[in-house]
Amino acid sequence: MFFLPIDHAEFMHEVPDEYLADAMPLAKKVAVASGLKYYNILQNNGKLAHQEVPHVHFHIIPKTKEDDGLAMRWTQLKPSQDELKAKLDSIKQNL
Repeated sequence: MFFLPIDHAEFMHEVPDEYLADAMPLAKKVAVASGLKYYNILQNNGKLAHQEVPHVHFHIIPKTKEDDGLAMRWTQLKPSQDELKAKLDSIKQNL
């Protein structure tokens, strides 16, 4: 299942906040109405992030058993405390 905002945008950071504010409550309602107990909510931004359709959309992926649905694996980075602090400071500055 998936749903998308009415406002067309390729990347989530291009969608007006008022549309994004409705996204998670809507995902919750769809999951409950579908009777899902376990599920993932996924939103990809750009080709490197495996976005296949150039329009922001959210997937609701049922997880009925361990080996079906979405499986997520990635190489975990191990930054130093100094690197983490520098990144945090940069994010705070840009907010």
